[in-house]
Amino acid sequence: MISKAKIKLINSLKSKKYREKYKLFVVEGEKSIQDLLQAGMKAVSVFALSNIIEHFNDIDCELAEVSSTEMKKISFLKTPGNSLALFEQSKNLFEESFKSSFVLVLDNVQDPGNLGTIIRVADWFGVQDIVCSDDSADIYNPKVVQASMGSIARVKVYYTNLSEYLQNTKTEYTVYGSFMEGNPIYETDFQEKKIVVMGNEGKGISSDIEKLIDEKISIPRFTHKSKGPESLNVAMATGIILSEIKRKK
Repeated sequence: MISKAKIKLINSLKSKKYREKYKLFVVEGEKSIQDLLQAGMKAVSVFALSNIIEHFNDIDCELAEVSSTEMKKISFLKTPGNSLALFEQSKNLFEESFKSSFVLVLDNVQDPGNLGTIIRVADWFGVQDIVCSDDSADIYNPKVVQASMGSIARVKVYYTNLSEYLQNTKTEYTVYGSFMEGNPIYETDFQEKKIVVMGNEGKGISSDIEKLIDEKISIPRFTHKSKGPESLNVAMATGIILSEIKRKK
């Protein structure tokens, strides 16, 4: 049986406060757990149903068999999966982001599902560094982890004051910002060392950050404004922009 203390600990990790206190986060589902393990992330505990627990026998951590009833008590999902794990948070060194030739910057992206999808998209296109504003969603939020589908193990995510960060990088990088009105990405010549800034879901890029943008870029609309959607989801827009940048590389 899983102890009441362990159930309480796991449930507390829904809150950023306790994730930061214990330096742990929750991952659910065998595939996501195995992806993070294969990428070298450290699991502290794994809880699994009897039919798959043997799949985790080689892991050097606490391994416990739980019933479906117990899984419901610790799962953050409406429909619990067959396994759940506690992982140690990564210790990414912020200085390493300055070594990358392509950095994705997120200005106040607050929806956890969007952040998780953006991390997954960045992983697909080989972007290894994402710098987020301090008020962006937490990478270890359960919904971010779930949406990233294991990509948080391969993409480094940092949090910082974006104004200071961009001011410190402007001598080396060309800073592009995604706007509704800007140079179409299909007509943009992206420099080798570049930063691409994506903005908040509803407000876009903040005015303070806009002042630090070297070139505004946009995804052209191919429908009439009165008939088509007002805008694109930020995760979808990120995927389109990264695809075009990589195509031109």
